[in-house]
Amino acid sequence: MNISKGLSIAPRLPKNIVIYVFLVLSYTIFTIHHMKGQSFWFGAKGGGAMNYQSWGEGLTQGINRDPLFSLNADVFIESFDEFNKGSLYGQFGYHTRGSSIRFVSFNNLFATQQGFKFNNLVLEVGARKVISIDKSIFPYYHVGLRGEYTVSTNLDDYRIFNNLFYPIDDFVRKINYGVSFGGGFIKPITELSDIFLDINISPDLSFQYEQPPLQNVIDPFTLQRISLPLRQVRNLSLELKIGIRFLRRVIYTDE
Repeated sequence: MNISKGLSIAPRLPKNIVIYVFLVLSYTIFTIHHMKGQSFWFGAKGGGAMNYQSWGEGLTQGINRDPLFSLNADVFIESFDEFNKGSLYGQFGYHTRGSSIRFVSFNNLFATQQGFKFNNLVLEVGARKVISIDKSIFPYYHVGLRGEYTVSTNLDDYRIFNNLFYPIDDFVRKINYGVSFGGGFIKPITELSDIFLDINISPDLSFQYEQPPLQNVIDPFTLQRISLPLRQVRNLSLELKIGIRFLRRVIYTDE
């Protein structure tokens, strides 16, 4: 079933623009460890995320958007910040974005919850700054730019209802971008390794999903015909991760 035929949606970003964005992100990550000094950190982090989406359906009675909880993971490299002036980082990970929807009957006889998942590969570059180096635990803040590619969704699970009330893959935007910012705490373990706690907020600037207005859609729970307004969906994720990093340190000696 390809119900998107004959429907028009807002124009998307030209393919060459998104290609340039991914090339810039990839090139930045590749060149981080080639910066002056050659020393750099590398490691991995993982943890949980609370994901939100605003669907703008205008349906308030009996329906509530809830967060979708997921597990995410990243690998990263980061420039060595020897003089506490700030570092650059690049990371690549697998993140699940999305939201859940809770249906409640009008007489409160039953409630059910369904989740919509968008599984994305995430490429991010940014800068991190340690606030203080006077303690054994170092707080920091960071800001970054993200590019994401959706490799899969679970939207086909809802095709059995044969109803446009549910989102479909035809209107999923595969390539998205956004920003990330947050902070955390670094705890040195040895001279060449640290563990850290990372708190991150990741709002999208582009639409993960875009569907035009639809008329005469049957509400699967009330069986009444309704109209759905334009669905333009952006992701927002709140992430809490624990990570470990190791220092590849280059020491120059005179021969």
